[in-house]
Amino acid sequence: MGIGKRERLWPANVEVVRSRVTNLRERLMNGSKSRKRQALTLCTAGLVLAGLALAVATPAAAAGCSGGILCGAVNNRTGRTMHYTTYLSATRPSTGLCDVWNWDGGATAHSLLAYCDQKPLTGGNVGGNFSGVDVDAFTFNLEGYHERFSRLGSWHWRQKGVWTKIRSGEAADCGIGANNEIWCTLLWQP
Repeated sequence: MGIGKRERLWPANVEVVRSRVTNLRERLMNGSKSRKRQALTLCTAGLVLAGLALAVATPAAAAGCSGGILCGAVNNRTGRTMHYTTYLSATRPSTGLCDVWNWDGGATAHSLLAYCDQKPLTGGNVGGNFSGVDVDAFTFNLEGYHERFSRLGSWHWRQKGVWTKIRSGEAADCGIGANNEIWCTLLWQP
């Protein structure tokens, strides 16, 4: 879900709406002044709604970080290669696929094989609030990892290559812990 990437979610529907609004306007403009006023109001409302549908459509199922304010982030302190994505979509093809175990975000399981662009991160952080970069999900493709949502949450084991979705405003912090394994905690950013 890259910031500034806008796309038409329903381009065919927008053309249909425009055509119907134009036809309706022409029919009503042949009537009285009140009908002309109604037609103008209706046409304006239809075009505004069609424009809003184009303006707010983003490729990811997540809301994105509109204006770069609430953005997902990852912090890799493991010394091992993490993979993350800033593009996650159920319907729009991309360069890769991500097996996301929590498609709706949070700790509730809802698996989905989604389209994504996978990027490696050997160390450091990417994304975060006010950064303009929204990380949508992460995984470790070469080994499994533990994850939990909040410092008090229960730990869960994830197989290598299984992706954890990050909600906007959330950050995944991963380090090495017991048994030399990867442990990731997802927290709301300040």
